[in-house]
Amino acid sequence: MSFNIAKRTLLSSIIAASSVSTLALAQQQEGFTITPSIGYYNMDSDRDIKDDKAYSLGLGYQFNNPWAVEFVYLNADSKQAGNNVDVDQYRLDGLYHLPTISNVNLTPYLAAGVGTTDFSNASGHDNVQVNAGGGLKYALNDTVSLRADFRLVNDVEDHHLDNVTSLGVQMTFGGSSRNSTSNDDDYTPVEQTSYTQVEPEPEPAAQPQQAAQPEVISSEPAEQVQEEPITASPMAEETTQQPEIVAEPPGKINIQFGLNKTNVEQKFYPEIEKIAIFLKENPGSTVMIEGHTDNSGAASYNQKLSEKRAKAIAEVLTNTFEISATRVEAIGYGEERPFVENDTEAHREANRRVVAIISTSEV
Repeated sequence: MSFNIAKRTLLSSIIAASSVSTLALAQQQEGFTITPSIGYYNMDSDRDIKDDKAYSLGLGYQFNNPWAVEFVYLNADSKQAGNNVDVDQYRLDGLYHLPTISNVNLTPYLAAGVGTTDFSNASGHDNVQVNAGGGLKYALNDTVSLRADFRLVNDVEDHHLDNVTSLGVQMTFGGSSRNSTSNDDDYTPVEQTSYTQVEPEPEPAAQPQQAAQPEVISSEPAEQVQEEPITASPMAEETTQQPEIVAEPPGKINIQFGLNKTNVEQKFYPEIEKIAIFLKENPGSTVMIEGHTDNSGAASYNQKLSEKRAKAIAEVLTNTFEISATRVEAIGYGEERPFVENDTEAHREANRRVVAIISTSEV
């Protein structure tokens, strides 16, 4: 195979892969990765070496963003003119993850790297090689994924173009779980001293006040009762008993997420705790957590992202602050309900928000 064909093939694959790189970024679990794989090494016909199966082991690190690095060792035992040829390949690769296809749990990625391959027959011994390609990851659970990978490998000195196809299992260690949205280790909830219920002093002309309704919090009004004079008789006490007036619900919770992230940082727990305290001191109240995004990226991806962020807040309420799951709901609106126009970075940041809607009722 000529060097010009090799160059055109590599260039075409890189351009095709780059054409989808403008999509929204994907979230991958951060941590160290180990990937054993089995595959097929397809040699350039000019090498006159038989194609054969190959085994590889990748050791890498997934950063808290779409990027990952990986060192790969590959071995293939092949033949040339009836003689055994041992192939040892060493390479350092970079991986860039594209948006996860949520409904099938697949994450595509692009890859490129540099390395060397040692052939025991001295053909292309320790020549510098560059590779480019990509693959798919299918998440089985928080830490284990099936992985399919394809690479074009170009020998820049002898002008050979090989390709390697492999299937493997990637295991990730030492990072926060992709599906674990809260991080409540070592967090101690404060004593519930805020948002206490208040009983108004009985006054003949007084009527119960309606709970205040901040801009992003909705509350169902408390019932109003007829004015009755206070007497000592049991019947009068029964008719003049006024409902407890709940304190004003906490306002908008100011919780921010990193780009394409759904985990709740512990520094925001006090904001969520305000909601929890109010719910505990007002047993008839419930909360709806709404997730919103800006319009960056695909609308379908933003919808899933907003749902995960709302669910993350709900899980902190139920798991950390022990609020009954029957009193907490989560919903995502994606980019459908912007607070302001998505015309500046500041406005887009304002649209990436989580809102708590509290409803109160008599118990």
